[in-house]
Amino acid sequence: AGIIKVIAAGMVSLKEPGRVTAGGFNKDELRFIVQAAATCGLGVMAHANGEHAIIDAAEAGVRSIEHGFFMSKRALEMMAKKSTFWVPTVGALKRAAESAHVSKETEDFVAGLIHSHLEMMQYAHGIGVPLAVGTDCVLPDSGYAEAYEAELVYFEQAGIPYGEVIKIAGECGANLLGL
Repeated sequence: AGIIKVIAAGMVSLKEPGRVTAGGFNKDELRFIVQAAATCGLGVMAHANGEHAIIDAAEAGVRSIEHGFFMSKRALEMMAKKSTFWVPTVGALKRAAESAHVSKETEDFVAGLIHSHLEMMQYAHGIGVPLAVGTDCVLPDSGYAEAYEAELVYFEQAGIPYGEVIKIAGECGANLLGL
């Protein structure tokens, strides 16, 4: 392994909009995992949604927050302080909602959550949270290139200038992965 990925919180529920599904580790367990991984020279990436899980993961010392839906300014400020990367994966939620054929109510909820996510991405960039691009696609995936390109567009929609988006996609992603 080159890195460890853990579940710090569940997924955004498409059946109960506004809720994160069960699952994950608490702050003490995350801290233990991060310390154990470090003894092997490995970093930890955390799948985390919701302010509480995001803050716990950042405080535990994870290298990155994957997804981070229901992100807050408070969580981003902790991440900036800890130099915790954020990989927002906006398209992952959109693709999940499209493939699940959700209700109009859930479609509207997802659209609002994506709008909020883009606002948090802009705030994160402004306060110096290190960002990286990810799709949440499992390779090989014939739609990967399209998903990656869409993710770059989301960064621009968040108000991040194109030149910065390219830096985030290349240099910042390499830094996250320790390359």
